[in-house]
Amino acid sequence: MTDDAADTTVTSADAADAHADSEFATWIDELPDGLIVCRPDGTIRVVNQRLLEMSGYCSAELIGGTMNVLVPIRSRDRHEALRNGFVEANRARPMGPGMQLSLQCKDGSEVPVEISLSPLSSGDHRGVVAIVRDVTERLRAESVLRTTSDLLTLAGERERIARDLHDTVLQRLFGLGLELQATAIRSPDVSDRLEHAVDEIDLIIREIRTAVFTLGSAGRDGSLGQELSTVTAQAKRVLGYSPRVRMDGPVETATTPEIRTELLASLREALTNIARHAGASEAEIELLATDVLELRVLDNGRGVPSEFDTSSGNGLRNMAERARLLGGGCSLSPRPERGTELRWWVPLNH
Repeated sequence: MTDDAADTTVTSADAADAHADSEFATWIDELPDGLIVCRPDGTIRVVNQRLLEMSGYCSAELIGGTMNVLVPIRSRDRHEALRNGFVEANRARPMGPGMQLSLQCKDGSEVPVEISLSPLSSGDHRGVVAIVRDVTERLRAESVLRTTSDLLTLAGERERIARDLHDTVLQRLFGLGLELQATAIRSPDVSDRLEHAVDEIDLIIREIRTAVFTLGSAGRDGSLGQELSTVTAQAKRVLGYSPRVRMDGPVETATTPEIRTELLASLREALTNIARHAGASEAEIELLATDVLELRVLDNGRGVPSEFDTSSGNGLRNMAERARLLGGGCSLSPRPERGTELRWWVPLNH
């Protein structure tokens, strides 16, 4: 009777322990973070399902093995000393504060993690509990945030430079040009040289205006400046050189989406024609916005015969039709020195 009672007691205790272990296993498997319980020597006793998902191991491959399998190879030499120090200190703390930690996976890859450590003491048993959090998404979001912040800073700096160029440099150059013109009138003997200098100043002003346009808009996704940069980059591959771009007036703000679509299509057509037929070594793109938006594409190629019919080529017909639909026009003519000038224009509605 006594022996039977003792057997019953032992069996009930074992069942209770088994039930408690089962409940514990269920609880830790529901944690959103990985969990590892190991002995002071680093032998793994318990892992939860989330840790297995993160590492790619199954429980049989980890339990009874060493923690080193989850430590990146480059850190394994010093991991044992660090673990022993934690066990000796016997207090909870984050692992490697301020450091980027990684979990070594079965396939050799690494997962960026944060790890919190707690000492475990139950009777004569001591060990360590580690909570392992996958921070991949957080790091990715932080990277995107840093990139966005950098781009905003860069855009702000571009806008500032553009304002400085427009408000200060251009105005001073314009004033210098007026002074030189006045001097040329008073000094006929040097008027030719001064007029040449004024022409150079005008050219510099146009180049700076183009730079202002680029700085102010080219960095913005979907801007006309960005699209023009894309077109000229594509043209370089077929031309063998980059066309120069010059702009004057509020090209970006005055150009509607409808006009922009036809403008860029016509510009691509014009550059393609230069590559196919002109034999040119230089090309220029000029955009002017006043009451009309005017596109001029110039090259130094072989030019066009005087009897050339502008309606005979598909490319020219397409460009002319695009302009006509917007109330504008298109023309092709030889330049006085050498080459060809294409004009494409449409009215702007202010």
